[in-house]
Amino acid sequence: CLVAGMEEKMKQYPTIRSLYMSFYSKSFYKDVARNWNSTGFLYLFLLVLLCIIPMMFSFQEAVSAFVADEAPRIVRQVPEVKITKGKISIDKPMPYIINDPDKGLPLIIIDTTGKITSLDGSPATILITESKIVMEKSSVETRTFNLSEIDNFYLDRSMVYKFLDIISDWLTVLVFPFALIFSFLCRILQVLLYSVFGLLFAHILKTGINYKTLVRLTAISITPAVIFGTVRDYLHISVPYWSWISFLIAMSYLFFALKVSSEKETA
Repeated sequence: CLVAGMEEKMKQYPTIRSLYMSFYSKSFYKDVARNWNSTGFLYLFLLVLLCIIPMMFSFQEAVSAFVADEAPRIVRQVPEVKITKGKISIDKPMPYIINDPDKGLPLIIIDTTGKITSLDGSPATILITESKIVMEKSSVETRTFNLSEIDNFYLDRSMVYKFLDIISDWLTVLVFPFALIFSFLCRILQVLLYSVFGLLFAHILKTGINYKTLVRLTAISITPAVIFGTVRDYLHISVPYWSWISFLIAMSYLFFALKVSSEKETA
């Protein structure tokens, strides 16, 4: 084993320097292989955290733009809605249709008269009847929400605008921890999968590296691809076949990491 029999050494390079030294440094990858003891998952979490922050800024910009520019085009069509003892009523003649402002097609149909009872044959995705809300999830699946338990409810455009303001202020904050955890778990799976290819590389290079060290090197090796991907997404740059390019970048760095870490120290 590459690190067996070696005395514990202090890291030559602090973890934070991994973010740029992983792009080029032989000595850094040797340090990771020989002097680090973890699986690299803590480093991976740091990488995910730093990369997800700019994406959250981008997400916030998109939410704010939607609330400011797109949402009002729909909200101004919203009627005054009342629910009394499970029965819906609005201040418009029915059937009342809220249209998609871009396509001009029906988006929401409100009909409490019983003339329209399903979304069949309509491009609309929501139907509001006297006591139910029917939502089309796909061409083969719909969900129905019964409103009979609602005793009293009122909604108008001003309330919708207030709700949208709350979304604009807080949605990113609420989404952030879930996005971070999901992204971190995905990166862990990616590292474990790529480590399988690392086993092949280790066999080709005839290294005696153990699996824990291999996983650690893999976690570091994906750094350039992850950073490139973050920059691409943040700047909205279209790169054909990016998934394959990202994979090849990660594999190239992993092969490089295994090769240099298996080199014997020179006197």
